[in-house]
Amino acid sequence: MKVLKYLLYIVLGIGALWLILSLFAKKSYRIERSMEIEAPRETVYEQVRLFKNITNWSPWHFMDPEMKTSIEGPDGELGTVYKWNSTNKNVGTGYQKIVSVKPDRLDYEIDFGLGRSPAYFLVEGDSQKTKITWVLDMHLPFLMRAGGMLTDINAYVGKDYGNGLANLKKYCEALNPKEYRGYVVKETERPVTYYAGVREVVDLQNIPQFFGENFEKAILESEKAGAKMTGPPCGFFWSFDTVAMKTEMAAAIPLDKLVKTANDVEIFSIGGKALLVEYFGDYALTSVAHGAIEEYMEEKKLQSIPPAMEEYITDPGQEPDTAKWLTRIIYFVTEKLDSSSIKK
Repeated sequence: MKVLKYLLYIVLGIGALWLILSLFAKKSYRIERSMEIEAPRETVYEQVRLFKNITNWSPWHFMDPEMKTSIEGPDGELGTVYKWNSTNKNVGTGYQKIVSVKPDRLDYEIDFGLGRSPAYFLVEGDSQKTKITWVLDMHLPFLMRAGGMLTDINAYVGKDYGNGLANLKKYCEALNPKEYRGYVVKETERPVTYYAGVREVVDLQNIPQFFGENFEKAILESEKAGAKMTGPPCGFFWSFDTVAMKTEMAAAIPLDKLVKTANDVEIFSIGGKALLVEYFGDYALTSVAHGAIEEYMEEKKLQSIPPAMEEYITDPGQEPDTAKWLTRIIYFVTEKLDSSSIKK
């Protein structure tokens, strides 16, 4: 019985301590995250104002795409309520209700099951760039305030808010891609592929002749080795010397499998994170498109992993109009090293 009595005293003591801590603990916590988005202010604002768009970027929808949701009232207007119900414990059940709509700010109340808390989006910018700030003044119920003292609320909840803004940035920028020298640069992931090709240092003026001679050679040697060509012919470029007017390059074709080739035909294995521009026009005028990728890399702090690649999608023998020739220009990239972090 004494043991039970002591246990009761311990439980009562912990309970009393919890009540005292809750009495003096903070009642609310401000969660605030910001993000710059390369998209018009109107585009970003419509994504956060209209509940129908919430599935495009909401961090909680990404956790449970199958959650049940409903919109009560005219979407994006004062008083409209968005409700959700999820079996995922990190999402749960709740609602948010629009309480104020202004050109650069949207206020709403939200309840994650802990009680109502005020929140808002502040959307500032112009037709090119937007800064969005997402704020939640999270009110905790009395008995949960002591727990707030033992938890990093800002980091725990703020992680989801940061992820949501990152999703929003990705989605809005995809809707309104920035152009570089008149071209849209796309980030992509290329599967590792085997290529057969002939690699040489070539005078720039002799590139067409080099391709004409060596594409056929690569095809014939690959077929002899038991492989098939699986896509358009390609040009690989390791260097481009405008002073000497030479380039180290290869005329190559993609293969369905790895084989051993002969007669100066090499096998290349290439794939990974890449940047891509779709260029229409004469092959001799691709320099602006290449420059667009280089400009993008500089802005995004990326560096190229040679070789640069050109995929010749259109067959000139079938299409005489050079304006309709499609070339995919591809640069494989990695994060640029910060020189200040490199040990000397």
